[in-house]
Amino acid sequence: MDIKFQSRKELDKEFRDFYLSSSLPALKGGLTITLLLFILFALISRILFGSTPEMKYFLRFGIIVPFLLISLFVVIVRMFRKYLGTIFSLLNLAVCALIFFVGITSNITSSAYNYFFAWVMLLIIGMHTFYRIRFRDLIILGCLQLVSYISVTIINHTWSDLFTFINNLFFVISISSLGFFISYTLQNLNWKNFIHQKALTENYHRLILEIKERKDAQEELARSERQYHEALDSFPDWVVITDKELKIIMVNSMLREIIKSAGLPIELSGASLSSFPFIDRDEVEDVSHVFETGSISIHEVNINFEGKEFSIEIRKIPVFSNKNVEQVMIVARDRSKEKEVESLKLRNAEQKEIMLKEIHHRVKNNLAIVISLLGMQGRKNPDANFTRIMRDIELRIRSMALIHEHLYRSDSLDKIQLSAYIHSLVSMVSGTFRGNNIQVEMKLDDIQADIETALPLGLITNELLTNSYKYAYPDNGSGIISITLAKADLSGINLTISDDGVGLPAGCSLENQDTLGMFIIKLLVEQLDGRINFTSGGGVSALISIPAMYK
Repeated sequence: MDIKFQSRKELDKEFRDFYLSSSLPALKGGLTITLLLFILFALISRILFGSTPEMKYFLRFGIIVPFLLISLFVVIVRMFRKYLGTIFSLLNLAVCALIFFVGITSNITSSAYNYFFAWVMLLIIGMHTFYRIRFRDLIILGCLQLVSYISVTIINHTWSDLFTFINNLFFVISISSLGFFISYTLQNLNWKNFIHQKALTENYHRLILEIKERKDAQEELARSERQYHEALDSFPDWVVITDKELKIIMVNSMLREIIKSAGLPIELSGASLSSFPFIDRDEVEDVSHVFETGSISIHEVNINFEGKEFSIEIRKIPVFSNKNVEQVMIVARDRSKEKEVESLKLRNAEQKEIMLKEIHHRVKNNLAIVISLLGMQGRKNPDANFTRIMRDIELRIRSMALIHEHLYRSDSLDKIQLSAYIHSLVSMVSGTFRGNNIQVEMKLDDIQADIETALPLGLITNELLTNSYKYAYPDNGSGIISITLAKADLSGINLTISDDGVGLPAGCSLENQDTLGMFIIKLLVEQLDGRINFTSGGGVSALISIPAMYK
């Protein structure tokens, strides 16, 4: 028995309590029988023998009756139970004095005195038999009772009859030894019984606790399984769970409804996966592959059910236990409606793209009509200044038309390639000022921009390039115009347009010019949250910096 959590002192105390409490029924019965036998023997002797000296002497032994009554009283009344060991020890200690008192007050010359040693033996054997006191205390009390008997026989000179003295003493000592042996045997038997009972009690409690834990675990497992099944039943998808032998373990409620509507057997648990109506041989082989690899398998199949075509996405998910695939969950999702929605969205997007392209194409055509009208009007007016104004307006409109032309031809309807757009723009302006000896050198990075960025940049490029053609090389001079488009830090754009022409007159600054072209440039740079910086010296150079515009 596992008693490592109890000290020896605690265990001894528990045993004494057990020893006393277990002996109470026998003690109560023994004391009652002893008391009744003594009273019955006294009454019968009184009736049969009358008031003989022996009878009178025998009744002296009735002095033990109060001790028997006190013992019965403390055994019956529960409030004395925890003091029984002390009370019994005190009572038997008082018996020592009682032995001495009876012996010292007895007439040793009476023939009835021969009952004294028998009475003492009954007291000693009764103490060892009835009173379950600690063995050490029993030894002390037994020795004291024996000493009390020997002392009284010495004092009243009973030892003068040596044969009778030795004979009686022999019986008293023998009965005392027998009492010690009985007490020792009873205590050992009760100790073993106590140990076994304690072990049985602890094992019983341990068993009760284990049963409770097992019951709680089973209830928790049942609750988990119930929640697991409820969760699977709440899925809008079709769920089948199979084991390693490809036997169906579970089918969720959504799939059971489908099976029921098809007139098929609803209960498929334990059936082979290959017999399932919606799973073909390839799917079964794929499930076996998931068991082998432990990887998720996802693909789509088309099935015909009740005359309708369904697009089904099938996921085969391994269920692990101790790092081994114990089950595979097959989740089938009807994506027919999703496919229809995706197809509708795709058609709508294609239609929108076609419409946007058509819009850009029509805007380009309308701008071309406007340009043609301006050209016709300019040819009818011989005024050179008016012709110059019309040409500037035409170039600005052409730069806008080019945007729509590039968007119309681009794969993306929201962005254009700036390098291609500026290249087309330079070709257009150069064609307008043909017949000169000016070359345009371009170094353009591949940058995409939306129309909100590309259009202002195109108009700025048109204005600056036109100015260089008109004013940098007077008298049909020759030169080089350089255009650089580069990515700047933090996703910005740097556009540089410079020429090697005559430059600005002394004291002249482009920032202070109030011309329409300069007003347009400043307005567009501000619209792009950028800044422009002009430098003059061996020509004019304009640097336009635009923050965080390209992607």
